[in-house]
Amino acid sequence: MSRVMRKFGLLMSAAVVLTLAVPAAHADVAAADVPSCVKTRLDDRGYQDKLWVTNTCDYTVRAKVILAHETDLYCKTYEKGETHYWAWAWPGRFDGLGSC
Repeated sequence: MSRVMRKFGLLMSAAVVLTLAVPAAHADVAAADVPSCVKTRLDDRGYQDKLWVTNTCDYTVRAKVILAHETDLYCKTYEKGETHYWAWAWPGRFDGLGSC
């Protein structure tokens, strides 16, 4: 095998490892301990994504919206029963909620 082909093979292997590792690490951040009683409803059909976050817990919760390809949104306190509306443009993509 030529030296160029070996280098190409090594580069492709490294790219696969990086591709597989990055989403998994980001998923851990999105799965931070936000209680399951905090519900989301996402409308990502248009140019602007819309998200409603509702606290159905019996207590106050602090959480932030985590976005891929954009800066995460700020931490917000959700009172019991409160719904908050969020919106952002492409290329942002909802990646989950994180605790604050």
